[in-house]
Amino acid sequence: MIPKPLIFENNKLFILDQRKLPFKEIYIEVKSAYQMSNLIKNMAIRGAPLIAIASSYAILIEAMKKNNKEKLLKSIEILKNSRPTAVNLFNTLKEIEKIILNSKNLQEELFKLVINLDKEEKEKCLKIAQNGLKIFKKKSSVLTYCNTGFLATTGIGTALGIIYKAFENNLIEKVIVPETRPYLQGSRLTIYELEKLKIPYELITDNSIAFIMSKGEVDLAIVGADRVLSDGTLINKIGTLNIAILCNYYKIPFWTAFPTSTIDKSSKLEEVIIEKRNKDEVIKFKNFLITIENANVINYAFDITPKHLITGYITENGIIN
Repeated sequence: MIPKPLIFENNKLFILDQRKLPFKEIYIEVKSAYQMSNLIKNMAIRGAPLIAIASSYAILIEAMKKNNKEKLLKSIEILKNSRPTAVNLFNTLKEIEKIILNSKNLQEELFKLVINLDKEEKEKCLKIAQNGLKIFKKKSSVLTYCNTGFLATTGIGTALGIIYKAFENNLIEKVIVPETRPYLQGSRLTIYELEKLKIPYELITDNSIAFIMSKGEVDLAIVGADRVLSDGTLINKIGTLNIAILCNYYKIPFWTAFPTSTIDKSSKLEEVIIEKRNKDEVIKFKNFLITIENANVINYAFDITPKHLITGYITENGIIN
């Protein structure tokens, strides 16, 4: 059984420290929005849908301290600054901000909203998974990327959720999982989930994707999304663009799956901030240097895939080709 990435019970909030996976399952109690922001920044909790729900619970924790509206709005700003690219976070915090500004019974209304957001997230994931079954024409070898399952949402997941439902319906031959450098979400987290669920897989290095495809070993690719613009542009984990280009070259269907809360209806591409992360993620492994310490590093967390490389978009509302 895969442990829940987030637990809220008896008015206390706990998150699974994903930095310790796959070897240790350790929960951290979250007592403030500031602490949650740091946990998100430091990748203890990640996944665009999950950090949005986790942040909403962090605001609820602050409200339970009987903090005034000014302090709660400040907490929202702190959380907004935790990850600049994933849009679910901003969309969710906008809903919470409306409650804070307009509510007469703040704690009660905020509690209802946060619980409902969590419930809706689970339902959306299940619908995405069910809709995603329609893209399978046969039992297939599927390439996925990063981690988009139980550890990235409060539900079954997005891209991995589809794969799990497909496996239940005897539509999965194997799952091909690139390691996902530099934070290794594929090798640490996706493999962890697949092992728990007894789903056949092969872990590969990121730089062997093209060769694997050239051998005809990939039938389709399904990835998640951190932000999708209204024109169909996909912003997702760095390395997604590589996969989309390779799928296009080898004529392999390339799908992306996400809840509609991932859609950014207003921003233009030039307005989107693509997060750059600390160089230590590249020059170190488990705090051990693997190159010279003063190496010049560019460490983008996300890349941008144009719509003409995307076969279709799978959401809780259906499939858009």
